[in-house]
Amino acid sequence: MAARSPAVKVALLVRQDSILLDRRRFRRETAEAAKLAGLTGEVSVAVLDDAEVRELNRRYLGHDHETDVLAFPLDPPEVAVSAERAVAEAAKRKVEPLAELMLYVVHGLLHIAGHDDHEPAAARRMHEASLKVLRSLGYRNKIAAPR
Repeated sequence: MAARSPAVKVALLVRQDSILLDRRRFRRETAEAAKLAGLTGEVSVAVLDDAEVRELNRRYLGHDHETDVLAFPLDPPEVAVSAERAVAEAAKRKVEPLAELMLYVVHGLLHIAGHDDHEPAAARRMHEASLKVLRSLGYRNKIAAPR
């Protein structure tokens, strides 16, 4: 019998009103995504509005603009995602906002697990890894691979 990988504990902070989240489901799916990304232990996920994600981006990375996801390889690792951005992008891509939000979560988790998307080949591998994790969770995102 194969050994089961340990569960990932998810600390969840929600400070947004753009997406109505089933917190239990979101926590469970995030924990599964973290396991599939190769993480163990604990991860913190903050689902925030654009203004708060922009402030984190400015304060910690020196980038004064909105973004969809930030990943911080701390102990425990932290991922911050913008629910407002997820709603706007989901409308453009014709997917559910939760699917878009989970794309951001998975992207952040993969960064924490060591994936990089700065070089084209690495970005394509990370994109494929993202879609594989999302498919495992039952999401069918329609985002094109990076060029």
